Amino acid sequence: MRISPTPVRSFFLAIAISAFCSVAADAQTHCGSDSRAIAVNAANATLAPVMERPVSLYGRGVSLREALDRLAAAARVRLSYTADQLQLSRSVCLEYKSVPVSRVLADLLVGAKVQPVVVGGDQIVLTPAATAFSLPAAPAPVFKQVGQLDRVVVTGSATGGSQRSLAVALDVVSGEQLAERGAGSLSGSLDGVVPGLWLWEQSPLSLVARYGSIRGASSFGVSYPKVYVDGIEVANSLLVTHLDTESIARIEVIRGPQGAALYGADAISGVMNIVTRQDGTEGGASTAQLNTKGGASSSDYSVASVLTQNHSASLRYGTGLRSARLGLNVARIGAFIPDASSQQIMAHGSARLVSSRSILTGTFRLFAQDADTPSSPILAGLDLWTPSPVPGPAPTRDYGEASAPNGRARRGELGPPTMHRLDSLSRLVISDSSDRQSVRQFTVGGNAMFTQNDRWTHSVTVGIDGYRLRSAAVLDGAFPSAIDSALRTATGNATRATLRGSTVGEFGGEEHAFATLTLAAEHSVVRDETNTHGLFAPARSGPRYSRQSFVENRSNTGVIAQANAGFRSALFMNGGLRVERNSGLGDVSDIAVLPMLGVSAIRTFGIATLKLRSAYGKGIRPVQTSSRAGTLLGLRGPSAGATLSPEEQSGIEFGVDAFIGSHLTLHVTRFDQRASGLIQPVSVYPLPIAADSQPQYRRISYELQNVGEITNRGWEFQGALDAGPWSVGATFSQVDSRVAKLAARYSGDLRPADRMLEVPSRTIGLNGSYRHGRWYTSGSVARASNWINYDRVALLSDFANQNRDAREFVGSELRSYWKAYDGVTRLGGRFGFSVSRGVTFTVDGENLLDEQTGEPDNVTVLPGRTLSAGLRVSF
Repeated sequence: MRISPTPVRSFFLAIAISAFCSVAADAQTHCGSDSRAIAVNAANATLAPVMERPVSLYGRGVSLREALDRLAAAARVRLSYTADQLQLSRSVCLEYKSVPVSRVLADLLVGAKVQPVVVGGDQIVLTPAATAFSLPAAPAPVFKQVGQLDRVVVTGSATGGSQRSLAVALDVVSGEQLAERGAGSLSGSLDGVVPGLWLWEQSPLSLVARYGSIRGASSFGVSYPKVYVDGIEVANSLLVTHLDTESIARIEVIRGPQGAALYGADAISGVMNIVTRQDGTEGGASTAQLNTKGGASSSDYSVASVLTQNHSASLRYGTGLRSARLGLNVARIGAFIPDASSQQIMAHGSARLVSSRSILTGTFRLFAQDADTPSSPILAGLDLWTPSPVPGPAPTRDYGEASAPNGRARRGELGPPTMHRLDSLSRLVISDSSDRQSVRQFTVGGNAMFTQNDRWTHSVTVGIDGYRLRSAAVLDGAFPSAIDSALRTATGNATRATLRGSTVGEFGGEEHAFATLTLAAEHSVVRDETNTHGLFAPARSGPRYSRQSFVENRSNTGVIAQANAGFRSALFMNGGLRVERNSGLGDVSDIAVLPMLGVSAIRTFGIATLKLRSAYGKGIRPVQTSSRAGTLLGLRGPSAGATLSPEEQSGIEFGVDAFIGSHLTLHVTRFDQRASGLIQPVSVYPLPIAADSQPQYRRISYELQNVGEITNRGWEFQGALDAGPWSVGATFSQVDSRVAKLAARYSGDLRPADRMLEVPSRTIGLNGSYRHGRWYTSGSVARASNWINYDRVALLSDFANQNRDAREFVGSELRSYWKAYDGVTRLGGRFGFSVSRGVTFTVDGENLLDEQTGEPDNVTVLPGRTLSAGLRVSF
């Protein structure tokens, strides 16, 4: 474990500052007293028998929404309220034994301008009121709310809890924020909103996500966070590219390796948990919503504007105790470049059952996308597959690999059958306009959480996720992805099953000191299958260029211990360790030990609250992962005598969070991380491919190699202001991702002190919204600037020149094709007007600056300025 001296000093400095702040801090209690005065006389409500029913409830750090649902279940009442009147994500304490419903409501609703009204014999409606509901009795035991400190999150803990005690930087993007932006792609939803995270704009023709930076680089072309949907790990994180924003409750993101101690291998860059909506309706009646939107996208490569469509429907049923939801979304875009099109279908559903002590949830997700992907019009006219007039050496009759030493074919052993195969396969994507890509994904699973008593809470999560991918190889190399049609005809699929169980114990009294102990175990199995041509497949016996199927079965078993301690709600310490056995780690050792250590301190100054935090973590990514196998689709492994090492990243972050009242929040984070073993597809000169009286074909092969070590250092700034109808947020990130050391067998184009390719050094975002009466408007700006990538146009133009030796396009020769990209800016906006009750008219604008090229290279083409209008109808 290697840590630079600077992070170590920062970590111990954070501990010293935290200890000082904890001594000086004023006492704040989770379940202590709150001295707010009585605001309203609720005698009429409390006289009703239903308000005097005794209930017993236990739970610390639960959300207000969960507390209200469990109260309704324990009291056997129907509880109705409007979400706009309550901060349902606020953390509250439940420590009640045979306490009247009225007292529990008074505690939970302190500060909320609602009043309970009893309707009939078993229904309580929380109606808007001018003042807050309270009782003329003892003070309410509720945690004082300070801005967003007490928001309940499920990422970073086994069963969910308050964000107050977390020592890591965790960002939460709410469903309301996603709806305001109106972006269906993951890149459009997160870029400029989550600092330190940047996804290149999702082309309608691309089936996989491209992460430009997650606090720098953790791999080449396949950097990604570990993605979960409702706590269920997806089989391929890069295939989560689009969202139905109407179905999302929030997205929680941890950046950096600190989350690996809980989530295990493959969380080297961070963790993303997509939480779907599982809320009921007011009164429990069925509610349907229809959305339809149509518009046009401009394109410099089409004779006219291109039609875009997006239609969705959803159905909700039930109350907070029993609810269900179904949804369907269909989207399509036409030929923004000649012969191109893309269509996608998303289906999703969820169910939730709540009792006084338990919560059961279930979820499913289906996603399908098909895309016709012709060549880039920027490369029109280039002929990259015409054979060279120079004949190759004479063939032999042995076309296989079995007789070659170490399973590798000898030079000159490729005869006429191979040449015939290459004649039909080696046509590059630039001259092939009939390629069609497709992806199918599914997720199904559930979670059960049971509160045994005021100390122990247990949870179990079980789920299955899988995909089938055709012709979507992504090589982060010098040439465009899928430069050879053999890759374009490859397919891959994987299925992952996960079972995770945890027990959380809470000890001590939170008025002074408390501790939380988490014990968990997780087991997952995955089956990967790749069907490709032997030209790009790992060495094995049999005909080298016949179509082959490669199946890998991997498993991962981990045990987790995590402890959190707090003193007077002012000083918090977090520590965790995960020990796992992962069959994908390689031949050296399949055991990984992933630690995490964090500390945070909180102090209040009047209406302002300051939080200091620091955390260290280590993550590992196996050589064999579904995300890598699914997107490289059988790319050949390292050269003879070399083995691939797993990718690792460790580092520290130090941050300051300021909360001023309930309206203004500011966050600053400094991170210092070191990654080793990064795997890069390196272009290499292939073995000669020739046949009797037939010409030799020019091509470039790729080989997976470990690069060495790199450093990722930088700053993240974030601020948000929520002032009545106005809401404004801004982010700024600066990252320096550089090569520190090269591996001994690395033969690529990187050198020590080089900047990592395709990583923007600066990203910035500005988002705002305004609501007034029946209308609202929102806008967003996101910009990435200053990155290095290949000049692919120049590179391919030279490669098409038959007078150039193919050896000029491998290794250090490629450095002459490096190009500095200034940046790209995305501007979007949305306007909505409530025509009548349940009917809203919307107008959306995307890519208003009409930037169609330059992201992340000069070959990729994106749709231009897109304007659309639609209706949303609820009934």
